[in-house]
Amino acid sequence: MNSSIDFIGDIHGHYDELRLLLKQLGYVESSGAFRYPGGERSVVFLGDYIDRGSQSREVIDLVRAMRDAGSAVALMGNHEFNALCFWQQNGAGGSHVIHCIPGGYLREHSFNKVAIHTRTVESYKGRKKEFEDMLMFLRTLPFFIETPAFRAQHACFDRGAAEALKAQGISCFADGNFDELIARANDQFNEYEDSLFDPINYFLKGPEMNLPDGITFRDGEGVLRKRARIRWWIDPKGKTMRELSFQPGVELPACDVPAEVLGHDFYGEGERPVFFGHYWLTGLPKLIRGNVCCLDFSVAGYRGDGRLAAYRFDGEQTLDESKFVWVEAI
Repeated sequence: MNSSIDFIGDIHGHYDELRLLLKQLGYVESSGAFRYPGGERSVVFLGDYIDRGSQSREVIDLVRAMRDAGSAVALMGNHEFNALCFWQQNGAGGSHVIHCIPGGYLREHSFNKVAIHTRTVESYKGRKKEFEDMLMFLRTLPFFIETPAFRAQHACFDRGAAEALKAQGISCFADGNFDELIARANDQFNEYEDSLFDPINYFLKGPEMNLPDGITFRDGEGVLRKRARIRWWIDPKGKTMRELSFQPGVELPACDVPAEVLGHDFYGEGERPVFFGHYWLTGLPKLIRGNVCCLDFSVAGYRGDGRLAAYRFDGEQTLDESKFVWVEAI
């Protein structure tokens, strides 16, 4: 992999913005894929290619072409995982039946979950074979990438999670029997001894904490939430729920955090740079810390004022805010 890498955050079916961003970064379309002249740079896509926007198929085709041409690495996001689960029957192929999930599939076909996925399906209207091929492609997307210079994943990097997956030779859902692996990834309450829920959930969705009784909030899609995302790069000890939560636009009470959260590992200031998306930030792109870079700036946000963002990485171990590049949502 090149030492000069452009990390790109959540795209969510916003194909036109992706093309504009790649061109702004200096990539040129050649032989069916975007490439950097001379191969001097490459892209790491941080997941969430589908849903919300109207051009998921076009985004997948572009990302896949770059991956196949060697000009990009494409990581899995939680929306790609959710799509695989949505179409996967619970217990398929003789795999574990996950009893806590209702409805016959590994992702419940509730109104909200159907609504989120509808625009992706619509983009493949009349192209069933392409849709099925897309799902096969999603199986090949790695959960994370780790080099001596950086780490990257869709949501949270957790050393224990990485070690657990490496020990079993699992980097993506193509590393073994798919029916078995995705069932294990959904075994949230350890119904079976070989659950993979925790490590895969860390990388794709990140850690969360339960809110106190009576405290809830609604996310940007109006879904009522009783759990909050966590700033996994700070030490939870001595922090209040307000300080530890990472829900942009939501202010939680300054009360004690749940005891089980205090034992979580956190990503220290001395670690190599880490790049991720997932967290629906707003405003102009900026660093969280000198080694912590989130690149989800809500290009698919309901307000219509988000950005598709990239960071131009050249091996520096202290990140530089001037190296963000972005395009406005169209």
